[in-house]
Amino acid sequence: MKKLFSKSKVIAFCLLVVLMVVGLTGCKTKNDKVIRVGTNAEFPPFEYMDENGKPTGFDIELITAICNEMGYEVEIVNMEFKSLIASIQTGGIDASIAGMTVTEERKQSVNFSESYFNATQYIILPIDSSITDIAQLNGKRIAVQEGTTGDLIATPGTEDSMITDTSTVIKRFKKGTDAVLELKNGGVDAVIIDSSPAKKFVSSNTKTLKYIDTNMDAEEYAIAVSKDKNEILDIINEGLIKVKENGTYDALIEQYFGEGDVVIRKTSDNWFINLWYTFEFVFISNGGYKLILSGLGTTLLISVCAVLLGVVLGMVLAFMKLTEEKKHKKTLLSRIASLYIDIIRGTPVIVQLLIMYMIVFQNRIGVVAAIVTFGMNSAAYVAEIIRAGIMAVDHGQMEGGRSLGFTYGQTMRFIILPQAIKNILPALCNEFIVLIKETSVVGYVAVQDLTKASDFIISRTYETFIPLITIALIYYVIVKVLSKVFAAFERRLRKSDKR
Repeated sequence: MKKLFSKSKVIAFCLLVVLMVVGLTGCKTKNDKVIRVGTNAEFPPFEYMDENGKPTGFDIELITAICNEMGYEVEIVNMEFKSLIASIQTGGIDASIAGMTVTEERKQSVNFSESYFNATQYIILPIDSSITDIAQLNGKRIAVQEGTTGDLIATPGTEDSMITDTSTVIKRFKKGTDAVLELKNGGVDAVIIDSSPAKKFVSSNTKTLKYIDTNMDAEEYAIAVSKDKNEILDIINEGLIKVKENGTYDALIEQYFGEGDVVIRKTSDNWFINLWYTFEFVFISNGGYKLILSGLGTTLLISVCAVLLGVVLGMVLAFMKLTEEKKHKKTLLSRIASLYIDIIRGTPVIVQLLIMYMIVFQNRIGVVAAIVTFGMNSAAYVAEIIRAGIMAVDHGQMEGGRSLGFTYGQTMRFIILPQAIKNILPALCNEFIVLIKETSVVGYVAVQDLTKASDFIISRTYETFIPLITIALIYYVIVKVLSKVFAAFERRLRKSDKR
């Protein structure tokens, strides 16, 4: 046992060293000539994902031009809109540009640059709606993007609210695109959103949607910066003046808000042909297949690495818990393993992921944060599976091995574990399959996996059925292939059981 456990401790120690090195590399290394800027790339035309899965848009090009003018590079970090200010405060990012309105409430948490854009709130409505004023939305169903000005003015009881009827139903979405899709599907009566994205959304749905002005005062968009980083605020303000003076700002305004050509989609009265036209529009014309392939690669990378980490760490935890079986009492190692398993199994994986990404890794290297999170989460379950498999082997097997002169470790390696593996293989297979599907939440930390790729496609095309069905089929194929592989492996292991 000592020899076997010593190997486990060496593996665990090496694993922890690797994780610490990766974490320190990702969290502590800093280039003074690089400014980390957070955004929420789901607010076209200010920020959105291009066909290669990279954030682009007016805001992205503007902040890049500003920093380049001042001799700095830009690292764009895509995340949830509501996480931007919190990430600035924790130091995960240096600044944020995301069509963010300057408000007194936000000024208490961050500093703002000089304004770079003025906007008002618009109401998006069905093409045949009779609503002509925001007051007529009282008592209606309204969709908004969570945490935006539209959310504030639509929620009765808030300081900025223009809706007073408490029976009004407010549906909050993380993306403006989702709010518009809810309107198109008849789930709400209207969407309140900033003017520029409203025009963008309606221009892509001219046959079904329209917009009206709320007649509110213009709002100012500005770049948010930590209150502790006045030097970065000065850099951004000076750079903004320069890009306005050299014509870059006007060129970007014309590029993203000028009268552009509207892409006309092919349609047909034939259902099958129309389905093909939609497929072509989603995956070929808009480059959706590139996002899918990129997302698939990320999903497989995270899954495979997390599985390996989960097995290694799970094996270590299992033997740590087994020390109490050998000594017939709880040991320090078994208590540590039990505490780890209890904490991991008692908290949601999404919370673990957010803690790992936002606190431990400081909003950096999201893929590594996801691998570590899912690997550590899986290890808690794998440990119990392995422990249960070992304990299910008849105790006489251990006694027989020891009577033949084997050490405890040799008996475990050559007699107990082979039998245990055959018993636990179906449970391990199930755990790996669950882990692969669990990785679909990594979009919360701005990692573009398969599920996040479908979100980006939907936000660009306003089509939901084909992207979501495609993602579901890909997950199904992955799980089916894994199930077949494990089944074949299990049959091979059980050949020796036949007499």
